[in-house]
Amino acid sequence: MVLDLAFGRELYDWLGSHEMAYRVLRWVAVLGRVKYFRQRTMTALMVQPGDAVLDLACGAGFNLPYLRTCIGVEGKIIALDYSEGMLAAARTKAQKHGWTNIEFVQVDATQMELEAESLDGAICTFGLSAMPEEVAAIQRVAKAMKPGAKFVVLDAKPFTGWGRVMKVVSSFLCKRSS
Repeated sequence: MVLDLAFGRELYDWLGSHEMAYRVLRWVAVLGRVKYFRQRTMTALMVQPGDAVLDLACGAGFNLPYLRTCIGVEGKIIALDYSEGMLAAARTKAQKHGWTNIEFVQVDATQMELEAESLDGAICTFGLSAMPEEVAAIQRVAKAMKPGAKFVVLDAKPFTGWGRVMKVVSSFLCKRSS
């Protein structure tokens, strides 16, 4: 099964409104060590209060509390995802907590337009392996990074063999609930 934009958007829109299914998929991908790896990702990012950070493929906003701790209220988060369902879940999370320094952008990562050298850091957690054109997305992020800024990726290897069953099951569930 080849992951294309249409399939991915449909799947992630569905997962955006089914948080438990999304949590289970992430848990399986890192064998239950989601919090540990997410904390290591934030440590590696090395951003400071007041910094501007991109959360590429932000999903349902699971990184937002961690990023807010790092950059404070004076920093800025650009939460980017191509799935409206995921962005809706992330927006809801931000509204619930009163976080106002987050800009939500719905766009394919290969089409994002960010100002050159405007980012102090960028992360992508559990999203790069789902992108059909990940190299193009990485190139877009690189252009927006300030000199010395870090782009930290936390991801699982694309599913192959028996792991592909997860993609097939996700696809089935997505189509069934539509």
